[in-house]
Amino acid sequence: MSEPTGSPSPKKSVIKSSLIRTTIELGNKPKKNGRYPLFLRITQNRKLKRIYLGFDIAIKDWNPEKKEVRRSEKMFAVINRTIEDKIAEVAKLKQEIKHANASTIAENLYGKATESFFDFAYSYIDKQAYNTQRNLKNEVNKLLEFTQNRNLLFADLSLQVLEDYQSWLKTVRKNSQSTVRMSLVKIQTIVNHAIEKKIISVNENPFLGLKTAEGKPTRVRLTDEELHRFATVDLEPDSLLWHTRNYWMFAYYAAGVRFSDLSTLKWKNVDDGRLSYIMRKTAHVTDKVHSIQLPRKALEILEYYTPKGVKRKEEYLFPILNASKVFESDFELLKEISSKNAMHNLRLKKICKKAEISKEVSFHSARHTFADLGRRKIKDVYAVSKLLRHSKISMTEKYLNSFDTDTVDQAMKDLFD
Repeated sequence: MSEPTGSPSPKKSVIKSSLIRTTIELGNKPKKNGRYPLFLRITQNRKLKRIYLGFDIAIKDWNPEKKEVRRSEKMFAVINRTIEDKIAEVAKLKQEIKHANASTIAENLYGKATESFFDFAYSYIDKQAYNTQRNLKNEVNKLLEFTQNRNLLFADLSLQVLEDYQSWLKTVRKNSQSTVRMSLVKIQTIVNHAIEKKIISVNENPFLGLKTAEGKPTRVRLTDEELHRFATVDLEPDSLLWHTRNYWMFAYYAAGVRFSDLSTLKWKNVDDGRLSYIMRKTAHVTDKVHSIQLPRKALEILEYYTPKGVKRKEEYLFPILNASKVFESDFELLKEISSKNAMHNLRLKKICKKAEISKEVSFHSARHTFADLGRRKIKDVYAVSKLLRHSKISMTEKYLNSFDTDTVDQAMKDLFD
């Protein structure tokens, strides 16, 4: 008996295609030399991986219809053979890898170097302490501004990219040589972590062939004459600028205390004219207590801030931080310290303007000014090293070398004037 007409036919199950598509394309923007990078693009379900093939070509030498390099490019044969080989290799991997997708194919072609550099970088940064987070994020954001490619792969972060980035920092950002060097060092920190995590191999490190000029860091410090003007310029007593100057001068007299330490010092850290504390910068490495005898001028500044009545040891030495505020984590505390540091640095600019000092003075300049004084008057690197709380004498020598220009200039005057 035949089925009645009009009865519904069995439904066929529909399997959505997840085809892996490959193509060759040029990058969106040319490099400094005007040539465009050549990429193998692997796409599946709108997810893509782009792998740099190691060649850059002029746009006039690219045939977008045939996806090949024209004969006008002298290396056309080599490049086209590479394209053919990679397309064939992808086809083979699609057959060999069970449940193949764009990521697994890309990894088999070039290893984990196909992971996004910026995804990895921001993930790494999120796990760091606040100050490290802020510094690293600023540098990674600069690199992102340069590349204009949020999906930049480790495989794409080549020596050429780093060299172009170095040039961009100098010419477009107008960064000094020392600033450029530090920017690259911070990016290298992330790359080194990727090597530790086996994301890329040591041989894939793009920094291996990078040449950078050392460039001495610029450490702003006040001369004796500038220091005198800074310390004596007329400021309204008990004003915001007056207090900021007091904090800076105390930091100077106390052997260059860093702002992060100065802002958290408490009365328990001062005993019988001695200042004893553990530096926040190295607290995660050592609990070594640094102790120095405070000079008379530092003690005179403290007299302004001595609490009336009973001196509570847990009270802050200076009213930089809100004494009533409870910080839920060290991260929140460091964030507040950073904010206060920026605020006081702005006030220092106003003080310097009044004192007719044109230098970009910050709170850290108190440390540099003290170090320079020690170099000139103590003439004992070991003693200066201990006062600056350096763990190695070599650190102090390198630190003081940045001040040697004045010494050389004076030597020339002594010789010929």
